[in-house]
This record gives sequence, structure tokens and C-alpha cells, in this order.
Amino acid sequence: MSAHRPADHCSKAAPAAAVAGRRAPACPPEDRAQRTALTAYTAFRERHYEPYLRYAALRIGRGAAAEAAVVAAFTELAVSWTAILGGAGPAAAAWQILHDHIDRALGCGPTAVPAAQVVQTLQHDALVLHEQMQLSPERIAEVLGLRPGDLPSLPARAPQE
Repeated sequence: MSAHRPADHCSKAAPAAAVAGRRAPACPPEDRAQRTALTAYTAFRERHYEPYLRYAALRIGRGAAAEAAVVAAFTELAVSWTAILGGAGPAAAAWQILHDHIDRALGCGPTAVPAAQVVQTLQHDALVLHEQMQLSPERIAEVLGLRPGDLPSLPARAPQE
């Protein structure tokens, strides 16, 4: 005998209720919240996986190691996604998690970093995303989890030949 999860019950009850002409039972709020969080995580992952992988490859230099670092970062994000969503800046938290996994892949453990160094690191990251990955300032702000107005000034890119 298989047990149904509450989300299974809600999704299966709706068509049956419609056929019977009844209103489908409402899903408990925690099920809706869980589905919303999963949808948000999936959208975030789809939007950020590629630039994270390109950035990791630039830092690590090996395709398989870069992919392993990004997969590990997204696994950590998935496990703590609900808590991260409740924080002030989910994209900024995700970027920091990615950084930690890249540092581990390079043989450096994550360390407590002074605020001034965090700003320098973000400036460096913004330059890498701008100059080497050719991302727009808006996309850079999104990937780093910054408000566009907080993005460090970027040099103008040379016209493409």
C-alpha cells in the first residue's frame, strides 16, 4: 500500500472533484508554500546555472571540477532554499555559496572575510562577469545578488571587432 503525500492528494483531488461537479479541496498553506519555494528554486537554478558554471570554469580552469563545484553549490542551495528565500538577498547568499564551493575546489577553505575584502571580491567578480563573460551590468547585478545601483562601476567594453 502506498502512502500519498499531501501534495499528491491535492493535485489528484482537483480533477476528481471537477468531474463530480464539486469544488476541489484546498491544499494546506504549507503545501502551497513548498510548491512555491520549489518553483522559485527551479527558476533560480535555470537562470543562474550557466553563468555560475562559466564563472567556476574561469576560476578553477577544469570543466569537470567546475561543474562539480556548481552542482555542489546548487545542492546546498536546494537543501536550505526555504531559509535562503526568507533572507534579505537570496541571490547574494547563493553567490557566496558558489564562492565557497569554488574555493574548496581550489584547495582553500571558506574563511571569514572582512567587509572591505567582500567589496573587493564583488568588484573583481563584477569585472570578470563583465569583461570575460560579456554580461550586461543588469545581468551582473542579478547574478551577484546586488541591486543595480550597488554594482561597482564597470569600464566600458571595447567594441567587438
